[in-house]
Amino acid sequence: MKKIVLSLICFMLSFTVGFVYAKNTLSVTVEDREVENNGEYIMDRNKIYVSEDGLKRDFYFNIFYNKDQNKVDLYDTRKISLEERVKLFEEFAQYCSPETSKSAAFLWAEGVKKRNGVFQYAALNKPLKEKFKAAAENKGSWVTGTSSPWVDSYEVKEKKVNESTWEYNIVFKAVTSQDEVYTWNATLLISEEEGKWRIIDIKKNFDIM
Repeated sequence: MKKIVLSLICFMLSFTVGFVYAKNTLSVTVEDREVENNGEYIMDRNKIYVSEDGLKRDFYFNIFYNKDQNKVDLYDTRKISLEERVKLFEEFAQYCSPETSKSAAFLWAEGVKKRNGVFQYAALNKPLKEKFKAAAENKGSWVTGTSSPWVDSYEVKEKKVNESTWEYNIVFKAVTSQDEVYTWNATLLISEEEGKWRIIDIKKNFDIM
């Protein structure tokens, strides 16, 4: 039996209606999710044709056809939307302003507990933000840490280094479903950057990325 060749071809390319229709409507599932088929999917001569509407609705692709170059461009609208959200978040994080150095320390610690890289990123100064962003993009996720062990609680102690810098020692209690307990330690140096309290240095004995 010949292998079925899958082709994603849009109706916008002015195809004629010389397709051979099956007696029964073709059943289609996308990522284990059954989707409607009101003519968006047609099988003809061992090829599957998908309409522009089907690509937009089921695969979130926008399609642009350049007649002069006879070229089709497909854009993933979900990726574009995500990139826009990340950009807006990064702009917000620059303006996020903990009122005290202690607030910045707790913001970062809460981010570690919740495995939320957004909280952690917002508490960092510009150089650390760049490093964190690169690590998150390399990993492909802003979710930090692991599902097990997870942080159950933490304690924060502060010490004044000088008039503009504070040191925070944070002890995390991490646990597992097997009642195992781990102690994680982090030391943060926090100072002002452009009038905002930011973490300028982190030393820790655990990996959260």
